[in-house]
Amino acid sequence: MSEEAIGRLVLRPREDRALRRGRLWIYKDEIAELALDGPGGLVHVFNAQGRCLGTAYAHPDTTIAARLLSKKALRALKPAWWRDRLQTAMALRARVIGGAHWRWVHGEGDRLPGLIVDRYGDALVVQPHTAGMDRRLSAVLDALEAIASPRAIYVQARAEGRKVEGLKLYAACARGEGTGEIVAEEGGITFRAHALAGQKTGFFYDQRDNRLWLRGIAKGARVLDAFCYVGGFGLQALAGGAESVLFLDASEEALSWARENVRKAGFAERASFHRADAMEALDALASEGARFEIVVCDPPAFARSRAQVPAALRGYEKLAQLAARLVATGGILCLASCSGVVPAEDFRKACLRGIRAAGRTASVIRQGSQAADHPWPLAMPELQYLKFFAFALHG
Repeated sequence: MSEEAIGRLVLRPREDRALRRGRLWIYKDEIAELALDGPGGLVHVFNAQGRCLGTAYAHPDTTIAARLLSKKALRALKPAWWRDRLQTAMALRARVIGGAHWRWVHGEGDRLPGLIVDRYGDALVVQPHTAGMDRRLSAVLDALEAIASPRAIYVQARAEGRKVEGLKLYAACARGEGTGEIVAEEGGITFRAHALAGQKTGFFYDQRDNRLWLRGIAKGARVLDAFCYVGGFGLQALAGGAESVLFLDASEEALSWARENVRKAGFAERASFHRADAMEALDALASEGARFEIVVCDPPAFARSRAQVPAALRGYEKLAQLAARLVATGGILCLASCSGVVPAEDFRKACLRGIRAAGRTASVIRQGSQAADHPWPLAMPELQYLKFFAFALHG
């Protein structure tokens, strides 16, 4: 069978309701019959009455067994189909973000489940998370080249979820030429990072709105940017007139990028850098009597599965407690979670418990989420993964 041979997926009775509401995922226990050309193969999806609901790619051995690509019974994913989806996604970014630095494709939110594409000017970074997208990676790269003519396209395929799909982990320059260094622009500030050696695609566009908000309130403040990575929040605070920023991260490589970004922006005299485990450093700073008008904590995901959520909530509670001790009277504490499996309300409650344990009370002054170039389907609210709370602390 050729790669584009179309298999067949038949749902159990009444299991078509989620798809009709607009969801794109089909779980293994919702399927009565599945025949396909190997992991990631295309299938036509039918309800129990034999009505075709569209085209998906499927995997026989994963919990999310299929992901819907179209409500039509496609015979193949032709080059024009890929170009149409990518051009639609690009037009949205041109309208809501502008410039040439944004997340081009955000999986399900752009009807391309399992695919992430970030644009860094003339360089692109692609993340294929599933067997369905991995099998069609060449078609994706062809379409990206046809539309954007990039200098380089990097494939960052190191997400642990690929192992569940039976895929290898790797990172490489797939098209064009490049060393892996990428440049992101945000609010007139330039951030340098690395597509192959850095986290995810190299930079985190999802916090754009929250970083720019912080920039607007940072004038004259002493700021702590914990889990700073390449310096996103701290550098925007410096651009907003912060008196000083302490950049804190456990990775020397991340701090080296942060130092370089701060230096090139011309703010080196107001910045300091500290390599340490963030939790340990927060505790030590509080014991030393350090205080900041603004403390930002944007840690990596604490939970990647529902089984890890209870431990993650305890971690967020502890983080809130340690960070709250460092906030000066009348100051602001910003806490974020990128753990999609942690509900926003549970995260808020964990923050509340931690702030109370530090002997403080708080008022919410901002509740943020991921930026507009990270859309999520209306019927899949669990894909609104980013939580950001800014608290005015009292006491």
